[in-house]
Amino acid sequence: MTVNEGESLRLYKKALRYAESDPEVFLSTARRAAESILLDIAMQEAVGSKPTLESLLTVLTTKGLLPQKMVLAIRTIQNYGNYGSHAHDTSGEEISAEDVQPCLNALTQLAVWYGRTVSSFAENEGREALAAVQPSAGTTRLADSTLIVVKALLLGCGFEEVMARRNHRVVPIQLPWSDQLVRDVAQGRLDLAIYNEQRLRRMMEDEEDLKARVVPIGRVGHSMGGRNFYLLAARGGRWGGATAEEFLADPAGAEIAVPKHSDMFANVLTAFSTDEAGLREMGVRILDVPHHLGLELFHLNRDVLAVGGQNLRMHARDEDDYFELLNSEVLPSTTQARLRSAAANVLIAGRAWLSAIGMRPNDLYRELMRRFHDMGADQGRFETVVDDLVAHASFPLQSSPASRERLVRHVLFESYRLGDP
Repeated sequence: MTVNEGESLRLYKKALRYAESDPEVFLSTARRAAESILLDIAMQEAVGSKPTLESLLTVLTTKGLLPQKMVLAIRTIQNYGNYGSHAHDTSGEEISAEDVQPCLNALTQLAVWYGRTVSSFAENEGREALAAVQPSAGTTRLADSTLIVVKALLLGCGFEEVMARRNHRVVPIQLPWSDQLVRDVAQGRLDLAIYNEQRLRRMMEDEEDLKARVVPIGRVGHSMGGRNFYLLAARGGRWGGATAEEFLADPAGAEIAVPKHSDMFANVLTAFSTDEAGLREMGVRILDVPHHLGLELFHLNRDVLAVGGQNLRMHARDEDDYFELLNSEVLPSTTQARLRSAAANVLIAGRAWLSAIGMRPNDLYRELMRRFHDMGADQGRFETVVDDLVAHASFPLQSSPASRERLVRHVLFESYRLGDP
C-alpha cells in the first residue's frame, strides 16, 4: 500500500466526524477523500493524470478501472461538493445533516469498494514477493503477518533458530490473511503458515487435493482466547438503554456495521445462530463498512451497532460514551463454544517440505511451542517481543505508542495468557 491510502482513510474518517456537526465541512472533505482514493488507484495502476477529481475520474473510467456504480457514487460526491461550495452564494441557506445524506451514503460506498481494492493490491504485492522467492534446498518460506495474534507466534516460536539447526534459512514473506495461504502451501509456494483452524477444515472437506499436500501441525491458540466477539453501541443511541437479553429477544431494526467479507461477519452469524437470510427475517440490517474504521462509525449513525477488531474495542473502552451491548460472555454456553472454536488457529506445513527436513509434525510442533512458552516465562524475551509487535504489527493510523503497547499487551494476555491483564 502507498502512503496515500492512509491519507484517504484519514480524510474519510474526518468527513464522517463532520457529517452532523458541520455538513459544509463534510462536503468539502468528502470531495477531498474521493480525490485521494482516485489518486491512489491511479498510482497503484501506474496511470498518469492531473491530480484533480474530474481528470482522475475521466482517465480511470476510460481505462476501465472503476465500476459503473463507483462512477455514480463519485459523481454524487462531486456534485454535492460543488453544491457545498456555492450554496451560500446562491441561496444563503444552511446545509443540514439530512441534506448531505446521499453524499454520505455515496462516500461510504466508495470507501468500502476502495478497501477491497486495496486488499487486492496487497494480495498482488504478496503474490509478487512470493514468486520472487524460488524454492531451493535449505530455504523455508514462512508466511509473515502484521496481525498481533499471528505475529506474536512468529516471533515467539523462534522459527529461524529451529530451522537453522537443520541448516535451513527462513524467508518471511508478508501475505494477507486469506484462504490463499492454504493453497500456497498446498501448491509448494509456501512451506509454513498459520491460519484459522475451522476454515482449514472446511477447505480440506471441499478440496480433496489439500489433504494430500497440507499437514496441520498443531493448534497454536485461540484469538483473544475465543472471546473476540462484541457488539458495540453508543449510550446516546437507540440501544443505549437496552440489556443484552432485551436486545436478543427483539433485535428488529438493528443496523450492524461490520466488514461483510470477514471472519467478524461470520461471528455475527454465529452469535445470532442464523445465516444472512435469517438476520433479514429478524429485521437486522448489515452495513458493509471498511476494515479499520473506528468510532467514526457513530458519526455515520449513532444508532448503529459496530463489530470490529480489538483496536476498536480498546478505543471504545477508553470512552464513556460506548458500551458492549453484546459480547461472548453474555451469550449461551453453546454459542460461546462455537465462537471459541471459530477463533482457533493452527500451524500448517507442506508435506513435501516436512519430508525434506526429515521432521515429524508432532516433533516440530512440540519444539516450536516449547520455545513459545519459554519466551513467555523469560521477562527479557517477552519484552523484546512486545517491542517488536509495537513496531511492526498493524494499528490505527493515528494511534499513539502508548495505546499500541496497551493493545499488544491486552491481546497477548487474552490470547495466550502471557504478561499481565
